[in-house]
Amino acid sequence: MTLHKGHPLTRARHEALVSPLHDVERVQAVDPRWLRDRAQVFMEAARLSFALTFDLARYSEVTGLDFHPHYAAQVFLGEHGSRLEIPLMAVNLTHVPTREHADRVLAHEVMHLRWPSYGHKQLAFARAQTVLDRVGQLSA
Repeated sequence: MTLHKGHPLTRARHEALVSPLHDVERVQAVDPRWLRDRAQVFMEAARLSFALTFDLARYSEVTGLDFHPHYAAQVFLGEHGSRLEIPLMAVNLTHVPTREHADRVLAHEVMHLRWPSYGHKQLAFARAQTVLDRVGQLSA
């Protein structure tokens, strides 16, 4: 997922994702501990597991994928025919300044992990919003 590039419709769908956080929390800064804890809630809400890393060079080394400087996050499921038991998600913290941004990024990447064949279709983002809504219920 990129912040500034990509199809305008994809960017609009991403920006339309609504975080369940209260207004005061939405603008708070993200730190690795908070993001790891938040990722755990997303895993529970989406009923899936993934490993989370902020070490982008290591992610590229392990996956063989380029993690471009403009990416906010990226997931790796493994190669077709040899899927990972636990997929890997990398997040570039410099592109996730607030907790609201983090919620959108986590929802977007969980969408790709949970429903990989949906791509960036409207239905995929509707499912991502459902996960966000569940996160809100679990966090309440």
